[in-house]
Amino acid sequence: MAVCKVKKVNIFTHLELKDEIIEELQKTGCVQIKDVTPKSKKSSLSDFNETNNTESISALPEVKYCIDYLSNFIDKPKKSDISTLTTDNVYDYKKLPLLFSRFNYKKIYDKCKELDGKLKELKNRENHILKIQEQLEEWKELNLKLEDLEGTKSTKIIVGTLPLKDFISCLEEVRKIGKEIEINKFTEDKKRCKIVIISITEYYTTIKKVLDKYNFDSLQVHTEFTKTPKNILKDISEELESIREKRRVISDASRKLYRENLSLYLAFDYLSLLKSRKDIEIYLKMTKKVIIIEGWILEKNIDIMKKSLFNKTKELEIVFSDPNEEDDIPVALANNKFVEPFESITELYGIPKYKEFDPTPLFAPFYFIFFGMCLSDAGYGLVIAVLSYWALAKFKFEGTVKKFFRLFFLGGLSTFIMGAIMGSWMGDALNYFPENILFIKTFLIDTIALLDPIKNPMPLLLISLSLGVIQIYTGIIIKFIANVKENKIKTGLMDQGSWLLLISGLLLFIIASAISSLAGFINITKYIIWAGLLSIVITQGRSNKNIILKAAGGVLSLYDTIGYFSDILSYSRLFALGLSTAVLAVVVNNFVMLFKDIPFIGTILAALVFLIGHLFNLVISGMGAFIHSTRLQYVEYFTKFYEGGGTPFRPFKLITKYIKVQI
Repeated sequence: MAVCKVKKVNIFTHLELKDEIIEELQKTGCVQIKDVTPKSKKSSLSDFNETNNTESISALPEVKYCIDYLSNFIDKPKKSDISTLTTDNVYDYKKLPLLFSRFNYKKIYDKCKELDGKLKELKNRENHILKIQEQLEEWKELNLKLEDLEGTKSTKIIVGTLPLKDFISCLEEVRKIGKEIEINKFTEDKKRCKIVIISITEYYTTIKKVLDKYNFDSLQVHTEFTKTPKNILKDISEELESIREKRRVISDASRKLYRENLSLYLAFDYLSLLKSRKDIEIYLKMTKKVIIIEGWILEKNIDIMKKSLFNKTKELEIVFSDPNEEDDIPVALANNKFVEPFESITELYGIPKYKEFDPTPLFAPFYFIFFGMCLSDAGYGLVIAVLSYWALAKFKFEGTVKKFFRLFFLGGLSTFIMGAIMGSWMGDALNYFPENILFIKTFLIDTIALLDPIKNPMPLLLISLSLGVIQIYTGIIIKFIANVKENKIKTGLMDQGSWLLLISGLLLFIIASAISSLAGFINITKYIIWAGLLSIVITQGRSNKNIILKAAGGVLSLYDTIGYFSDILSYSRLFALGLSTAVLAVVVNNFVMLFKDIPFIGTILAALVFLIGHLFNLVISGMGAFIHSTRLQYVEYFTKFYEGGGTPFRPFKLITKYIKVQI
């Protein structure tokens, strides 16, 4: 399975059938609608220019407003609410218009606006008096009414705070102004003091100038309050309580309005479907009597679309054609159930172009093995697999999220298998089993386990590097096959063939040198190496016209040998991550045993350390397994044959946010 074959489709029908055809295409969900491509520059086609909008579609913002407002008042859902509201409830598509017509969204919108307006008024008032409350809290000892602070025609009263260090200097300077001045300091703290100054009106301006010089901060008088600060604070507390009570009443009314109008969600999705049909009209072209729809369709879905449209009307013409070279052809992937979850990794990197290999089935087996080797603990794998399966069954994920959880499930299975092979079950937890069930350890460790990376790490390292060689070779061979398919056999032989020859010779030379029984093959490997070197030097500079530059380019390309071997060595991370997971798990178990013998609380502490320690190791090592397994595909594998950058196939279909629709 790979990239799905795509056809270009053109649909011709009468203008009056436009709405029916678009609706049918949306229900079928097979066609990605695109701009109509004129056959010539002098085409008589014109853009579809019907701009009138129906009242129901214009209601979408109002319905969305109601949902946004009422969503602030959703109680913890009861089982009865869930069956009414959530996407578990499936609606018959044909009944949606009737259900919507019975729904008086305008009345709900007006009510929501009224309640929302009252809440905003209360909030504004609350913020206002809270600021006054905060200001007056430090003046509650002032035994003067705020209305009296305005003074009279002949007297002025100034109230505020002054830096404590400047009080004496300011006092002396103010008293020099005149005798008809009274200054009282009634409270102070470490930095500032509060003062009241009473004077005749003539001195007011002069006193203000002196006070300003000493960083005086006046008490702001609020004309809406007239009592003393202490009494005002009491009134504010009562008003705040009244505001809270009014808000509770409005909230209760909003919650009731929400419970009685769950059909808002149905209305929103129905109107969204209508709007999406209207939005798609910008891609259409028309003549005087005919509407033209152009798009892409997967070849496997052609019969489904034809049957759907011709069942609706016979008055149309459907023309299929192959894509052109200059077309930006959308890409859809089709893989079996094992490979499909790994599409999420491909999508993170970028889906293939239309004529490119789908890398998903080419890396899925490697990724499956690598993830398990990195995490390498059967207990951890079992936990990941069980949790992923539970999440998939519980939450009914769709799309990419579903693929990711299925990927984690497969990763859990891989980890379980690799962990069993390496004899790691929550580290060495099996060693602490009671003697009467030690047969479990005997079976799992002595019978099933094939490797022990802690006691003998070399086999795991060699397996990791061998997998690296296999995957690098696979990538080079895939690129060679791609060149052959494009009739570039010479390119494939000169580029991929030359490097395969050189790398194979070097690897065989290393193996023959390391194993004494193969020493007789060393001379043969040297010939292979020289053949590879000459092939690379001769062919890799061929893009240059100058013969000297050709030779220089070929010699310089030998530097890429380091890159290939560094790629192979990069796979040692499988060994390192697998070993670190096992070692950390053993360390956690050792800590558990330290706490076990503490009197009274030892068992509880040991259990907590066991759970927290292994959870930490699972999360950290699990993230490492995902990141590094993915990195090996992107950096070491994909660079050998894969380009990516394709445009995903996005058909025009029924897309809902809150409800499920059944055709």
